[in-house]
Amino acid sequence: MQPIYFLCFNALNSQKPYLCAMYKKGRILIPVVVLALLAAILFLRRDSIFGGGAHASDKDSMAVVEQLTPQIASLSLEIKKAPEDAGLYFARANAYYDYGNLKYALSDYTKAYQLDSLVPAHVLGLSDCLLELNNADGAIGLLIEYLRHDPDNIDINMNLGMDYFLLPEPKYTLALESFNKVLKQDLHNADAYFYKGLVFRETGDTTSAISSFQTTIETDPDYYDAYMQLGLIMAARHNKLALTYYDNAISLCDTCGEAHYAKAKYLQDNGKVRDAINNYKQLIIKSPQDADAIYNLATLYYGIDSIEQAYRFFDLTIKQSPARAMAYYGKGVCAEELKKTDEAISLYTQALNLDPELKEAEEKLQKLTNK
Repeated sequence: MQPIYFLCFNALNSQKPYLCAMYKKGRILIPVVVLALLAAILFLRRDSIFGGGAHASDKDSMAVVEQLTPQIASLSLEIKKAPEDAGLYFARANAYYDYGNLKYALSDYTKAYQLDSLVPAHVLGLSDCLLELNNADGAIGLLIEYLRHDPDNIDINMNLGMDYFLLPEPKYTLALESFNKVLKQDLHNADAYFYKGLVFRETGDTTSAISSFQTTIETDPDYYDAYMQLGLIMAARHNKLALTYYDNAISLCDTCGEAHYAKAKYLQDNGKVRDAINNYKQLIIKSPQDADAIYNLATLYYGIDSIEQAYRFFDLTIKQSPARAMAYYGKGVCAEELKKTDEAISLYTQALNLDPELKEAEEKLQKLTNK
């Protein structure tokens, strides 16, 4: 029997669909889940760390911001009274940062740093802002400069290691060196173990990654992300321990849809169709707009010959994600089996409009139109 192919979506990374074969009568063959990359993509920019003076238009814009944010306006008044108080500039920078105004945040972080560059918080604030503005060189340079003064600072070393890890071309060795420096000062630093685990995972050393993530939860039993990472690794191995780790994550954050999704996806990948359906249903109750969960539930219903249910959930997927070509294809397959030929033709056509390379839809459309 030839399978009907759909794209399925893995937990934690809905932007990376992959092909899975849905056989009638419940036989499901799905490739191993690829571990989702967590590293953010940062583009290096070699701008100078400190900008120039403010223009008149900048001052006008700042006045508008202050009118809309009383907290910032209050800090501005205090700064006028104490223009050399680095802490006030730092506080206002944090407020700007929280409101998403990185331009003014950078200006105030810079001023706080210039007034007192030996306060770790000032260094970290400015470094984080530079990183957010895609100036990774400037961000890392600040941290390295501070470590010449205080080489054992835990927060600075931790952030430096994370920055090395997040580079477009990560410097894994330097990241590990930074995390190990943290652990020399604080043997029970769960974050350092966790990020070491991420480095090991990304470099293909899965055994060391598992060890680091396990040490993370031994150090901090409430470390949600470590349970998720262990679950993903075990799921990729089709190891039922994945369910234990996902359940632990869910117990820590019942409202976190990704944990419920990952559990349902593991069950789906391992042929536990009814359990997977029940878990997807629970997830959809919690997150009615989760298009990936709705889509995967549709493919499961198709696999067990619940064509009308599959049709309904493919339709719901389209309503939540109207640009997803495979949802139109899936609904088209169901419509064809339900003898709704004209609708199937329309759905296959729409699928091809969205994805001209979708060969399955093209083949089915040709068969229907040639009858």
